[in-house]
Amino acid sequence: MGQPRVVVGIDGSRTSYKALDVAIEEATLREMPLHIVVAWQLVSPAIATETPVVVEHIVRHNEQILERALDMLDVCHADRVTASGELVNGDPVSTLLTAAEGSVMLVIGSSGTSNRPEPYLGSTARELVHRAPCPVLVVPA
Repeated sequence: MGQPRVVVGIDGSRTSYKALDVAIEEATLREMPLHIVVAWQLVSPAIATETPVVVEHIVRHNEQILERALDMLDVCHADRVTASGELVNGDPVSTLLTAAEGSVMLVIGSSGTSNRPEPYLGSTARELVHRAPCPVLVVPA
């Protein structure tokens, strides 16, 4: 089991940064640490061996998402909340389910990087709402 904390999943979308803002407030109110998770997954493992430059680009892109989130915390909330970050090459649902074990709350955006109009609950959000081991707060766009 993980430590009591608020977990937020982000993917670089506007909605995920809104979820980050909400997660910061929730962690602050609860006086708990915040854990930021960026999970990404290659569609095909063959991509890693066939196009390593593409994989490097994907990894760097996701590192930048996590760095931006941690920078946002440092600039605005460093005195209010303790944060950690995790970059995981894995299925976002499985990764977030694992990160949420023992947590008091999982915060996610409603639709991630899809361009569908609101209201819309993306596949990751839908899975997490049904399977998470803690309460899930879904933040709309």
